[in-house]
Parts: sequence; C-alpha cells; structure tokens
Amino acid sequence: MVITHQLKFQYGNGEAFNFPDIKLKATQHLAVLGPSGVGKTTLLHLLSGILPPSSGSIQINGTEITGLSRKALDQFRGEHIGLVFQRYHFVKSLNVQENLRLRQFFPGKMKEKERREAIAERLGLTVHLKKRVMQLSQGQQQRLSIALGLIHKPKVVFADEPTSNLDDVNCEKVLELLKEEANLCGSSLVIITHDQRVTEHFKNQIVL
Repeated sequence: MVITHQLKFQYGNGEAFNFPDIKLKATQHLAVLGPSGVGKTTLLHLLSGILPPSSGSIQINGTEITGLSRKALDQFRGEHIGLVFQRYHFVKSLNVQENLRLRQFFPGKMKEKERREAIAERLGLTVHLKKRVMQLSQGQQQRLSIALGLIHKPKVVFADEPTSNLDDVNCEKVLELLKEEANLCGSSLVIITHDQRVTEHFKNQIVL
C-alpha cells in the first residue's frame, strides 16, 4: 500500500532529510516516531504528495505518485488518500454536514448521504451536523477532522500528531477512533508523531 525507496528531501535553506524505506501492506498500520526537527511532517507531506521529493520513489496503492502531474496528483490524493492534520482544516462558513459533503466531492461521492450519517453517528457528531464548525468544542472539531480524513474511504490515511495536545484518556479515545474507522474502511493508517504513548497501539514502527 505504501512503498518508498531512498526518499530524500532538501529545503532551499540547505536543510536535508534522508528517510528510511517504508513497506506497508494494505490494511496494515504504521507509527512514524521521532522528536521535533527530524522531518516527520516533511515525510507526511512527501507521502501525501503535498511536497515533491528531491529524489527517491513513493508508491501508494501501486501508483508511483512522483511521476504524476500536479492535476493528476490532486485527483489521486482526493480519491485514495485521507489526511488528518494537527491543525484542523475546515471551511468555517459551512456547517459540519456541508464540510463532510464537500470532502466527498473530490472522489465524486457527494450523494452518499448514508456514509455521512454513518460516520457522523460513530464519531458522535450526529446532533452537531447543522452547527458551524466554530460552534464545536475542541474535541468535536478533532472528531470532525477524523471524519473528513476517512469519509471517502481512502486506501491510506496519514495523521499528523493527532494526540500531541491530549491527556491520556483522550489520547486513547482518538487512537481507538482512528484505528476503528481505518479498519472499517479497509484503510492503512500511518500516524506521524513524537508522542510515545502511541507506541503501545502500533506493532509496526519507524523511528526517525
């Protein structure tokens, strides 16, 4: 599902990263661990096609994404990749339901109302569907972020520091929600984090 080989990236200021190879099978999960400054978020951006690598290869679901045009890459990401960012990315002028429906637009699944209702129910968002996202609590916003990352049933989900600002109880809840939703969708889950509490939940680990 996710295969990288000799992946490297260098910023314009000269800062460079060499990343270990990844071989992740379909429906397997992976935790990428390391302290700040080792390139964790850079790796997430490379794997999701937000950044192009300086060298090396990235295969997602059998597609070499480094060879895609920008337009084709955007389409591929919209259909096959889910992203759960550390900082939430919502359309503030829309309500919860409209944000979910908008995310379904990219793979052309806007009419799948049952999927919206099902994921909203599992994540405790049903009673909040008509609310603007800024009316949600921080915990509700985090669950919406998870829903947006998984609503289109992506092949792989990349989550950036999803537990870093949470206490132990909520850390456990978020990790279980992510894994449960990924398993229901048949998705691979890759969490990139410095949070050592995550290690108990993932057999596959890479340390940067």
